[in-house]
Parts: sequence; structure tokens; C-alpha cells
Amino acid sequence: MKKIFVQIASYRDPECQWTVKDLFEKASYPERIYVGICWQFVAGEDDICFQEPYSHPKQMRVYGVPAKEGKGVCWARSLTQKLWQGEEFTLQIDSHMRFEPGWDEMLFSMWHDCNNAKAVLTCYPPGYTPPNDCDRRWIFGMGAREFNEEGIVLMHGVPGFRPEEFPKKPIPGAFASANMLFAPSSIIHDVPYDPHLYFFGEEITLAVRLWTSGYDLYHPNKLCIFHDWDRGKRPTHFNDHRDWGVHNNRAFARVRHLLKMEVSNNPEVLAEIEKYGLGTVRSLEEYQHNSGVNFALRTIAKPAQEGRFSVYSNK
Repeated sequence: MKKIFVQIASYRDPECQWTVKDLFEKASYPERIYVGICWQFVAGEDDICFQEPYSHPKQMRVYGVPAKEGKGVCWARSLTQKLWQGEEFTLQIDSHMRFEPGWDEMLFSMWHDCNNAKAVLTCYPPGYTPPNDCDRRWIFGMGAREFNEEGIVLMHGVPGFRPEEFPKKPIPGAFASANMLFAPSSIIHDVPYDPHLYFFGEEITLAVRLWTSGYDLYHPNKLCIFHDWDRGKRPTHFNDHRDWGVHNNRAFARVRHLLKMEVSNNPEVLAEIEKYGLGTVRSLEEYQHNSGVNFALRTIAKPAQEGRFSVYSNK
């Protein structure tokens, strides 16, 4: 039975304990699930985050970090990947998620339906309201909404299908979500998470790096995972770290350099850029043609905005 390594970066989030509880309870085969968490917390202040004991402690790997030492979500996700111990598949999620019964079997079924050994299932999941009020009205695709002032492509969820219209197979896409991504674990060494990014720019660079490394992006055609979209319920790195803007601006410059929008000579911007750069299987130009996004011109074609990709190459 193929194993799944679930990656979670959690920042002072009381929901994380219930996310872990739910994913084990709802799995068809919980014995194949292994969870790695980069847990950032304030000792004493965040005791509410640890009220529920882990139901499968031998399948948990936790890297604890004082919240004051945190450097952003991408840094935390990079540390989480270091907890991987050879499981064949990986699921990256946020710390505030809920699951449908049999979610693990559904993910494997959809992945096999792609008929593509380098398929990546990813989406902005529909929402839930704690504790367990899940929105089952839509399956969402992903579109490119706009370039912000710093030249970063911002994504949005595109309502794709109602339950009675769900397609028979996963939906080809061109963009990646950081809060729901299921793939062979080869992505951990082929496209390791870039700890030098901060927050915005994470997803567009992830999509381009995956695609240029030979992976193809698909959106699920079944409801299996839900996300709590209300950030106001929990502390964030932005709130706790007054210098977050320094990290953020440096990350923006890194994204623009990586996507050939401008050249940077700042060694801090370019730290380990070879390790966390684009792939060599396909080119950035091919990605732009496939996706409808032109980074240098900062333009987004209408199909890219709407998340419609009628032509999709697996080569």
C-alpha cells in the first residue's frame, strides 16, 4: 500500500490539532498516513493549540520552532519537507483543513485517472466553518487574477462545477495552490520548497518550477478536502513580526528575477537560486504559452483568468 506523507506548516494555529485528528479519522487507511508538522508556537501562550492528543503518535513527526524564530510560510514548508522519510506520495496542506471520508482513496483514484506519472493534483479547496460545516456546492479551478504592483501574479479560485456536473476525470490546469497539493514524493527532491520566499509569489513560482521540471498540473474532480479561509481567527506571522516587510520585499525581487521580469544582483535575493530555480525539462517560454501569462509584459489572457485550458501538453 502506497504511503502518503502529509506536510503541514502551522503557525500558532489552534485548528491544526483538529486538522490532524480529522485526516486520520476520515482516511480509508490511516495506517498509510504519516504527518510532518513544522510547529511554530509561543510556549505558554499557545497551550490551546495542543489540547487534543495525536491519535496516531507513531505516525507523527513534529519539528517545533519558537514563533519568534519563524521566517514565513515558505521557510516553514521547507523545514516540513525535511521530515519526509521515503513515503511514495505527498500531500501538502495548511493547518486548518477538513476531509471527506475516504479522502486518501479519492486522491489516489483521481491521480490514477490522470494517466500521468508526473501528475500533480492541486486546487483552492472549498471552505469550511469550524468545527465541521463544509461547503460542498462547488469544485474550484484556479485562475490568474492580476499582477500586483510588485509584479506578483495573484491567483483566485474559479468555480468550476457543481456536484451534478462533476467531470469524470481531473481538470487540466496551469496554476498551483500551496494549501492543497498531492503528488508523487519525487517533487520533494525535484522541486524542493524555496525557504527564501515569504508568502506572495509562493504559488506562481511553485507552478512554474513544477511545470518546467516536467510535472503537469490538474485540479480535482471530486470533493475531498476543505479549507478555513478566515485568517482573522488566528495569529499570523505578519502580526507578530514587524520586519516581515523586509523579507517580503526581498522575496518579491527573487520572484521577479526567477521569472525573468528583472535582473537582481543582490546576493540576499539570489541565495541558493540554483537549487530553487526553474526546471530544465521545459522552458519558461513554454509555460507562458501554455498558461496564457506573460511575466515580462505583465499580461494575463482571458482563458488564464477564467482557468480554462483547452490545450494541454503532457510532453
